[in-house]
Amino acid sequence: MKKLIIIGFIAVFGVSCIHLQKNEPETDPATVDQKIDTLKAELLEENTRFKNELEYDLKRTIRNEIIPELREISTYSNNMLRSQKNIKKKVFKKTLVGRVEWISTVNPEVKFRARVDSGAQTNSMHAEDIKEIVQDGKEYVEFTTIDDQGTKYRFLREIVKETRVKSTSGHTESRYVVKMDVMFGQKKITTNVNLNNRKILRHNFLIGRNLLLGNYIIDVSQSRLLGIEEDEKN
Repeated sequence: MKKLIIIGFIAVFGVSCIHLQKNEPETDPATVDQKIDTLKAELLEENTRFKNELEYDLKRTIRNEIIPELREISTYSNNMLRSQKNIKKKVFKKTLVGRVEWISTVNPEVKFRARVDSGAQTNSMHAEDIKEIVQDGKEYVEFTTIDDQGTKYRFLREIVKETRVKSTSGHTESRYVVKMDVMFGQKKITTNVNLNNRKILRHNFLIGRNLLLGNYIIDVSQSRLLGIEEDEKN
């Protein structure tokens, strides 16, 4: 930098001397010294401005580009970054669903506007008037459910197991779990459903992780991405 300033000074000073020799041969030496001092001051000011701009650009580059890169390198290992890339590739093959989707049971066909809940381990369906029945040595459960229009349907399903579930209020209760065929979008899926009285809840069917796992991802800003029913069209 100092060399550039000296060369610039010499060049300017040399040109000024030639100009003085050709056009102002009788110029007062004091005037020449004054011009030299002015050139020195201008060069010094330009040098200071250039250094300030260079320092500002350097700080901005470090702050906006280098530091974030270093943070990412220190936060994520190469193995983790590779794993992220592989997962993102698989995501594109999955079906996107919203926070609410239509689902229907098979035989009988009962349609529900269901809430999608990744926090729930198992699907849950409204059931009331539950009765345990034994047929041919197998345990069944008979129960009534209600669709969104208030129509009641009676079901008979074999019991898979009984499970204890803790509610958000901390209350623990026992629930029957049955296996059911459901239509979710265009897919027929066999899945476990626990039976629960959901009368005070907004949705009579809740879609849990056991149905979603591996095949679906959720966009909570959307609803009914798998389609709408006829009653919504009218």
